[in-house]
Amino acid sequence: MLEISAEIPFLRTSNLTFLLWDETPASLETWNGDGGITVFFQTRRTKELEFRFGPPPWGIQFSNNRFEYPYVSIHNISSNKYLAKSLASASEGKNLYVIFPKSLEVEVRSVFARLEYLYDERVSPDRITHKFGLTGKTSSMPEIAKNYSKEIESKSLSFPPLELVGAQGKTKLRQHAFVEADDYDSHAITISKNATESATHEVGNRIDSEEMETESDPNHPYDLIESSFASNENQTEEIFNSKTLNKETKESERNIAKKQESNVNNGANEESVSTTTSLESSVQTKFSLQLKMMGVISFLFVLSVATIIVFASFYFKRSIELQLRDNNIRIAEIIGSKVKSDILGVVEKGRQIAITLTTQGLPEEDRKLLIKTFFQNDKEFIYLGIFEKRDNTLVMRREVFNEEELKKSSVTEDDFHAVVNRNRDALAEAFNGQAVLLNSSPGFLEPSFAIAIPTAENGELDNALVIIVKLEKIIGAFSKKGIETTFMVNGSGTVLAHPKEDLILAATDLTNMPIVKAMLTSAPNTGQMSYVDQELGGSYLGSFQKIGFADAGVITIVSEEKAFADVYKSQKTNLYIAGIGLCSALIFVFFFSKTITKPVLQLLTATLEIAKGNFKIGIKPTTQDEVGLLTKYFIDMGQGLEEREKVKNILGSMIDPVVVQEAMVDLAALKRGSETHITAFFSDVASFSTISEQLKSADLAALLNEYLSAMTLILKQHEGVLDKYIGDAIVGIFNAPVAVVDHELKAARASVDMVLKLKELRAYWTENNLYSKEAQMMDARIGLNSGPAKVGFMGTDALASYTMMGDTVNLAARLEAAGKDYGVNILITDPIREKIQEEMVTRYMDLVRVKGKNEPVRIHELIGYRSLVSPNILESAELYEAGFQEYLNQNWTKAIQMFKDAEKSKGSKDKASRMLVERCEEYSINSPGSDWDGVFTRTHK
Repeated sequence: MLEISAEIPFLRTSNLTFLLWDETPASLETWNGDGGITVFFQTRRTKELEFRFGPPPWGIQFSNNRFEYPYVSIHNISSNKYLAKSLASASEGKNLYVIFPKSLEVEVRSVFARLEYLYDERVSPDRITHKFGLTGKTSSMPEIAKNYSKEIESKSLSFPPLELVGAQGKTKLRQHAFVEADDYDSHAITISKNATESATHEVGNRIDSEEMETESDPNHPYDLIESSFASNENQTEEIFNSKTLNKETKESERNIAKKQESNVNNGANEESVSTTTSLESSVQTKFSLQLKMMGVISFLFVLSVATIIVFASFYFKRSIELQLRDNNIRIAEIIGSKVKSDILGVVEKGRQIAITLTTQGLPEEDRKLLIKTFFQNDKEFIYLGIFEKRDNTLVMRREVFNEEELKKSSVTEDDFHAVVNRNRDALAEAFNGQAVLLNSSPGFLEPSFAIAIPTAENGELDNALVIIVKLEKIIGAFSKKGIETTFMVNGSGTVLAHPKEDLILAATDLTNMPIVKAMLTSAPNTGQMSYVDQELGGSYLGSFQKIGFADAGVITIVSEEKAFADVYKSQKTNLYIAGIGLCSALIFVFFFSKTITKPVLQLLTATLEIAKGNFKIGIKPTTQDEVGLLTKYFIDMGQGLEEREKVKNILGSMIDPVVVQEAMVDLAALKRGSETHITAFFSDVASFSTISEQLKSADLAALLNEYLSAMTLILKQHEGVLDKYIGDAIVGIFNAPVAVVDHELKAARASVDMVLKLKELRAYWTENNLYSKEAQMMDARIGLNSGPAKVGFMGTDALASYTMMGDTVNLAARLEAAGKDYGVNILITDPIREKIQEEMVTRYMDLVRVKGKNEPVRIHELIGYRSLVSPNILESAELYEAGFQEYLNQNWTKAIQMFKDAEKSKGSKDKASRMLVERCEEYSINSPGSDWDGVFTRTHK
């Protein structure tokens, strides 16, 4: 056991120590954790990351005190806060040891940092992050403050108990009934130590027991912490011998566990003891008057207030929408009018400079002076060119540049020529008498647009004037103001002006926007619509105004979420007011009805004994009304919980815990079975019969237990479910009964890790001269296959086990057996290989027809992780696959040579290569014929 952190003051009540575990049983057996309480930290990933304080990993005995807590999401703030407070109370003044494998180091630090923060959110998250060694980690302190209060504000919360398990029995630190949200902080669970010592026994063992007391508010009689060590308040300290103490604590453990299991089977995450309404709703009798009054008042109140809120919100929203539509279209019209004026001004000035360029008889010095003056007065103009059309090609006649602007930027004359060439076809439309408006920004450092208009010479439209202008000329009209976004597109849907400059510089095509598409296809110059934008996300209200030049238009859009923010805020305020009113009404009815339901509440006080774990209470039904039915219900519940606890204890030692958990949730579904896409896992020890003959029974049992424990640990770490042990063989299932993401890849990882782990075990056995020489060389074969299979409890009504069956399972078993012939550890099929290629190295072994199956199967060797496979092994695999292709093509001589080269490159004996060489030699003598399909039929399993 390696300590990887100094003691951290955890929750200011205990010391926390992180211990890195190498996942070997021996390290746990030799580690002494008597000085505190141990936590075995485990995780799994369903839809999100979940963690738990679990039992010792599979097959490992651990008698020291430890905490257990079921799986909870790392994002479940309310449960995390409850756990933080329970840990603070239960571990006060003790050392808390957290044991975990190396792969979970970041997760365990993050979880306990979160618990530290939830215990007291006034502490700076940065300080906690630094204290727990998470600075710079990608998954350090999660964001927990943002949505924290909202989650806690639910009507009622209920949590499973924190369990203290040890040599003296099991203690569940339980929260009774519901923790009301408003009282969560004020009635937090606390446990104080009451120094109680037992007598020293003759065997020399001293047992320290702690009496768990509950701090409760008299106004909330159900917010209690129960303990199997709790004693009567009037009793003095008592001395128990170890036998009596163990007997009582174990009985208490069973009783409380039964109660929890019963609630799980009923599909409710709540305790048996609750308010009168929850108990009365559980039995088939008339509703109490208290519940009726509260229900009717609540229904009428909610119905009336909800109706008012709905109608008020509807008309308020409608009024805002009408104002918004009017404002949108007005903005589009104003900006469109201004932009049109600016563009027409640009066109007019461009025509003037064009006349200056083409006027005959004007001295060149005067012409240059006029052009220079023009650019000085209109710095937005950066390029003008006159082009003629010759053989469907634009030919430049004259062009001028704004020299001053060229000097300020890195744009060259070639960049302007590139703009003209890139948009040659579009600019040519000007020769047809149409004005052209383009985005010329790509290639420039700042946004600009180009205008092409026809010019006449000799009475014909034989010239075109191309003007490139900085967007500064018109961009001021499109700056972001308020919640509206206004932009302009040309006739092809390309953005010309937009508040986001990167869209302009990229000349983004916005034709996918519904409002842009509507403008381009609409005959009217003005329009508006409501639509859902998939790219931007959300609903929008858009308006457009065509400017009347080159089919361009101005578009204004606004997010309905922002536009209707006041409506939503008003709705939320109304709901708060409605909630306050409803609570006030319920409080009034509650206190009024207590005068009627007082006899039921008195019965509840008596039945609290059941919640403490005392299921055999001495009460009997005395009436035939609701009180009598309620009494009978609690007596029957106690008997049922006792029986279920017995079943749970038996199942827990015989069946995979995952199967047990699912059976507790829905046993009927597992009995019915289902057809599920799974990954079937089979492993077997090679030559185990020889090993078993050489070892004594005790040594054989020790060897087998050590091997199976290590392999099963790896199976569980990768979310596999143990089906059964068959001697030295292990049968596992992935993706049933609980769904596992990427189950093919996880099964492959488990298989490779098992091979690596067995290599470590062999080295350990050899180094310490354990067992026999054959055992020290023990090897295992694994078969994996993925596909549909029938899973569920199979057997008789009296005796059944959870297992799998079908062709997928049979093929996996055949592959495990076939590994012996090919001399490989792991054989897989195509469905597995397709899912693991990026992470794993495989080798296409053979095309076979296994016994009992007509269809040929491509089988592959799973070699290992790409990061760990040496270059010579990769080369050997490639040579083998190339040789196998020649084998399929019946090029026997070439195939033989490649198989020999593959074995040589591997640097060790390759049984598969030698087997294929023998086949090639046989086929070269006895040809399989031209119609041979390459399939080798296996005649044995």
